[in-house]
Formats: sequence, C-alpha cells, structure tokens
Amino acid sequence: MQHADQFNDLAPYYDEVMSPVPYRQWVQYLRRLIKRFGWKPRTVLDVATGTGAVALLLAKEGYRVTGVDLSPRMIDVARRKALAQGVGEQVVFLCQDATRLALPPQSFDLAVSLFDSLNYILTAKGLQDAFAGVFTSLRSGGGFIFDLNSEYALAHNLFSQDNFWDEGAEVKHLWTARYNARTRMATVEMEFYLPDGGVFREVHKERAHRHGDVIRFLRAAGYEFLDAFDAYSFLPAGPRSERIFYVAQKP
Repeated sequence: MQHADQFNDLAPYYDEVMSPVPYRQWVQYLRRLIKRFGWKPRTVLDVATGTGAVALLLAKEGYRVTGVDLSPRMIDVARRKALAQGVGEQVVFLCQDATRLALPPQSFDLAVSLFDSLNYILTAKGLQDAFAGVFTSLRSGGGFIFDLNSEYALAHNLFSQDNFWDEGAEVKHLWTARYNARTRMATVEMEFYLPDGGVFREVHKERAHRHGDVIRFLRAAGYEFLDAFDAYSFLPAGPRSERIFYVAQKP
C-alpha cells in the first residue's frame, strides 16, 4: 500500500526541496536507455509523477505524456506547472494509485517510474499489482523503465541527511532514517523548516524489494526482463548498487 498523506504537506515545497535533483540528466539517461533498446515511443506513462518534473521535460521533447500520482496535492502542483510552462496540451495528470491503475488498455509505448517511487509500495502484492497495471496500459512491444533504491542503500541509511549547510536553500530539512532488516522497511522521519519559521513533519516508508523478486514479478506479469543497471550507467547492477534501473518490455 502507498500513502498519499506522505506528500500532502510537502507538496507545495517539494520542488524547492528537490531542486538539487538533476532531472534533465535523468531524462538524458532515459533517452540513452530508449536508444539502447531500439524503442521509438511517442506516448509515455509516468507512474508516480510527483509534481511532474520528468513528465514536463518529456512533454517539451514532443512526447504525449500521462502522469499519475496518488497525492492530489502533488497532481495539483503538476497541473499548474504544465499550464505555466505552456505544455498543457501535451501532458495529462491524473490522481491514481500505482497499485490500482485505471487507464485505457494498450495506450502507451513506454512507461517510466523514477526516483525510487516504487519503493513506496510496501508489499510484494502491491508491487505485483503495479507491474500488472502498467503491463495492461502498454502496447505490444512497449517498454517499462523504473528504478528502485536497493536494500544496500536503505540498510546503510542513505536517507539520513540534512541541508543546513546549504545557505541557498529556502526550505531546510533534517531526515533521520532507520532500517528494519526483518521487514526490509526503511522509515524516514522528516522535518522541514520554512522561511517564515513554520515547521512540519512527515514520516515516509520505503521497502527494499529483493532484486530476484522484482525480476520474478516482472516475468509473472508477462514482461520480458531485459536488464538491470547500476544507476545512470550501463554497468550491471551489483551488491553495492545504491539505485538500480530495471528495463522490461511487453512482448
């Protein structure tokens, strides 16, 4: 299960907090993967789109994009950004749960889900349901690219961080992570400090889905598993990979 309230308070400040993320480089990496596997997509589904950063960049490159996210407030921000950036006709944003997608069958040439969004699905069944929903929405030959934080990353509490050192950051944050090896669950207590002196807190949970299970679930859903890469490279994923990109295809 996912939890929309994990992003409700954060939604208005999400882009500020995530401003260090090099979204353009992420899209460049997507283009490299698309080229590597010989795909020529025109329609793209962005699962767990957040405030639409990647979806909007793809729309500006000429793709027809549909972004879905569980959080209504994140979707509201994404829609406003689409209008402000002049790509409102190229992209559609819908409030949907990744584990219960309700999209027209065989509508997309490519599906993506980035920035460890699928780690927020906390059960094996939920991940299987998400894979199945994406599979239904893809056309034959359609590709699926997604990333996951590895168990190595979550077990080493790589979420524990702050940005108090960054004088340019308007919203300061302090994140404290702990990992339960038995449940493979990371719990991240997040505190955000606003310029006006306000403070709010959210608790986020991510699950470390086992690499073998991910591949098995993909195949069970009907995909051809193509490869798994250490993030932003074409190197094979290994035991110390922090983020793994998976590539699969609907036959």
